[in-house]
Amino acid sequence: ESEEELSEGGDEGEEEEDKEQEEAEGEDDEADDDDDAGGASASKSGTGQSSGSYVPPHLRGTGGGAKAAVAVSQSVVLLRRQLRGVMNRVTEGNLDPSSRELSAALSQLIPEVGTSSAAEDLLKLLLPAAVNDPNISVLVLGCHAALVVTMHVLFGAAFGAAALLQGGACLGRSLSLAEASGEATGDDSRIAKNCVSFESLLFSFGILPGKAIFDMVRFIFEGGIVSEIRVELALTTLRYAGRGLRAEHPEDFRELLAFVTSTASGARSSAAAPEGSDMRTRIDYLLRELQDLKNNKVSFTAMDRFEAIRSWLKTAPVLGGKKAAEHPLAVPFKYLEEEAPSNWPLGAPGAGAKSRLGATCKGSSTGSAAGAEPLRALAIQQRLSTELRQSLFVAVMGAEDFEHAAERLSHVALTAKAGVAEACLILFHCAIREKAPNPFYEHICEVLCSRPAPWGKKFSHCLKRAAVQHLQQAHTYGLRATVALAELIAALITCPASAVPLAIVRFVRFGEAGGGAGKAVGGVLGLLLRHMAESLLKRSADADAAAAIFEPLTKYEDVREGLLLVVDGLVKPRLPPKAEEPLLWEKFRAARRKLATLATVAKDQA
Repeated sequence: ESEEELSEGGDEGEEEEDKEQEEAEGEDDEADDDDDAGGASASKSGTGQSSGSYVPPHLRGTGGGAKAAVAVSQSVVLLRRQLRGVMNRVTEGNLDPSSRELSAALSQLIPEVGTSSAAEDLLKLLLPAAVNDPNISVLVLGCHAALVVTMHVLFGAAFGAAALLQGGACLGRSLSLAEASGEATGDDSRIAKNCVSFESLLFSFGILPGKAIFDMVRFIFEGGIVSEIRVELALTTLRYAGRGLRAEHPEDFRELLAFVTSTASGARSSAAAPEGSDMRTRIDYLLRELQDLKNNKVSFTAMDRFEAIRSWLKTAPVLGGKKAAEHPLAVPFKYLEEEAPSNWPLGAPGAGAKSRLGATCKGSSTGSAAGAEPLRALAIQQRLSTELRQSLFVAVMGAEDFEHAAERLSHVALTAKAGVAEACLILFHCAIREKAPNPFYEHICEVLCSRPAPWGKKFSHCLKRAAVQHLQQAHTYGLRATVALAELIAALITCPASAVPLAIVRFVRFGEAGGGAGKAVGGVLGLLLRHMAESLLKRSADADAAAAIFEPLTKYEDVREGLLLVVDGLVKPRLPPKAEEPLLWEKFRAARRKLATLATVAKDQA
């Protein structure tokens, strides 16, 4: 229906579009009245948060496109509202359920808007909740920081990057306002202190480098300016980041101490801090703290209150054993002094670049909002009935390259218990429907199987099961699907990460072709085995590797004899002359020798 609507034209279509635009704009106005100030400001900046019926200007030229955008934007708005609801409930007592809800919401939002946009959306809600309340408990602030760390580990560096940049921007604004007011204990000063605490905790929890903290301290004392507010911010940084800096980044720690000592000493001897003033008192206190730090007399007891949060980060079920320290955020620029590169962080494009996860169609300039619906319609047309399978299909077919596809597929697979198994089935589903074998899918499989444990092993196991299921149905396939299946399985067998054994060919239903394994060397199954054997010979590095690939057939005499017939009767006649491909002939002879020798041994044993 959507394709028919897109093809309709004339006056009738224009009138319908005008009505849709008027209705959308009317609903947008109503939603603006209902949303809070944060939602209203987000709608002005183009996030579409204020109304589910808003149609972007570049989609108003097509009735079908407008309807698709309305449907997608409504789901996105609901997900963003869900994020807001989670943020409003974050406390020390419900950190675990909050993390699960947040993970589930982001798993649905990321395929729609992309990782970068989802990270920006989350931090626009999370950061104000964490730092804008001057009287917030530091433990609640720590819970918000822990949630950022969790999402950074689960969904990528875009979340840590958004927290770093938005936190820095908030620090700059609040520090300027605090300096202008001159109130060292005013609301703006306490918000600036919250920002510093937030960034310091992100470092202490393991995702920020020590360099970022040093850059933040340099920003606090930018131009050698020292004030009560800035001294308090420096003390806060040392309070929450000092332990980690001293233990894990000693060089950064020494440089930070030397810089702050030099700056504070210069201010103490200047006219800005006369004897007996509050300013002089704070500087003297800072210098004493710095001296104690140099002499290892400071125990950082302030960090002891976060031990429960640290323990949760180590054992959180949602993280599945992943450690924050194994996912540090690289910051290849001077934080708060230089602009972040457009392609930073690596693997998650900056705000100016098109989000990889948001681009669901190659060459699409409108991102996932415009591209996801046609792909989902295609998934339904191909009888992918469940929401999970449709989302996995969109993730694969809307990717920019195989690494992007693996990233998208992983995110969607994490949303369901059977997500990994379904993802592997979808890869086979897409691969066998190509007009010719496409290495795109085997590269995706290799990336997925190369992931750290336990996910790499899970993908490897589920790919093996998916291969078995398709081999059992291979006798019903057409020629193109058979060749594509043979090529993909050959790739999985020769890939060290997937480690699928050739012995899985025993699950082929030879009886469906009217004979046993030794007789079924023609038709579709003959084509399957012939193309698989040829591909295995071409992919193996040398003769020893080829022999090792065929060796697992030792336990299955019937299958081994059938494959020997395939090698002799179908593969050998198609080989090029020996003079042109001597290595290929060496591999062929090694594989055949292994099959023939094993067959002879088996007969002797019998």
